[in-house]
Amino acid sequence: KGAVVVLAPTTGEVLAFHSAPDYNLNSFAGPVPIELWESWNSDPDKPLLNRVVQGLYPPGSTLKLVAAALAVEKKKVSTEWKVHCSGVYGFGDRDFHCWNTAGHGEVNLNLAIQQSCNVYFYHLMQKLSFEEWREMVEQFHFGEQAGIDISGEKRGNVPNKEYMNSRYGRYGWAAGNLLTFIIGQGDVLVTPLQVAQFMSLIATGGNTYQPHLVKNQETSQVQVHLKKKTWNFIQKAAWNVVNHKEGTGKQAAVKGGEAHGKTGTAQNPHGDDHSWFAGFLNVKDKPVISLAVIVEHGGKGSVEAASISRKIFQYAEQNSPFK
Repeated sequence: KGAVVVLAPTTGEVLAFHSAPDYNLNSFAGPVPIELWESWNSDPDKPLLNRVVQGLYPPGSTLKLVAAALAVEKKKVSTEWKVHCSGVYGFGDRDFHCWNTAGHGEVNLNLAIQQSCNVYFYHLMQKLSFEEWREMVEQFHFGEQAGIDISGEKRGNVPNKEYMNSRYGRYGWAAGNLLTFIIGQGDVLVTPLQVAQFMSLIATGGNTYQPHLVKNQETSQVQVHLKKKTWNFIQKAAWNVVNHKEGTGKQAAVKGGEAHGKTGTAQNPHGDDHSWFAGFLNVKDKPVISLAVIVEHGGKGSVEAASISRKIFQYAEQNSPFK
């Protein structure tokens, strides 16, 4: 169960679109037997759910790139500002854990992205305001439809203070909730399509187009205005995630192309964690594809989703017009 979507970052064209499990389209050639329709609707795996545009998931650590962009853009911290990760971060009467229970030791922003250190981002959140973080997430067009040319697309959810007050009561939430938000957990929900568009924006330095299935269709520009140094840092950090020997996304690395990305492991209250990988591929410094892969209950993003992404990157590199 899961979804894969692949975009052309410079045009917004959808190159691949898959939601699993699916169903046999031939069933719609005539009247759909009522027994078949009822079996689809009662199936707990939800084959009729178009997960690319309707599946709502916590983005996990893929969202750490937004906080990193905010930190660099607004000079909240130096990129060399270091935090010691012991594997746990105490806040109030709660302990917030890193995925690496042994800790990462001393990490700066680049290493925190490369190794996906939760503790670094817990510390970073103390330097940011809720409103600043939310505005940057929305600037990357989360919480709104990407505008693809099919119906039923979901908006996802980027929580603001009004949302939190209405759901938890004015005094029912606090800064501890923000620690889950910055690492893409809790009330933050996205679609795979939004995550793929997010990668298109990083690949192009903030200038892509609405995703579309109709070939050669002209669509509106989708832009994010950040300083060149911010884009350079985020792009380089995403390259390190895949290509550094200690990067969590090294399973997605390919020969002949410059794969970039970010892994994510999204907590799931109903079972095993979801496995995310989001990234883009350059060939001769030109962005060829961006993608988002989610495997429901797939565990760590560094394994299942990254391995699937590597196969897609390999195909894209072999068929690139820039070779």
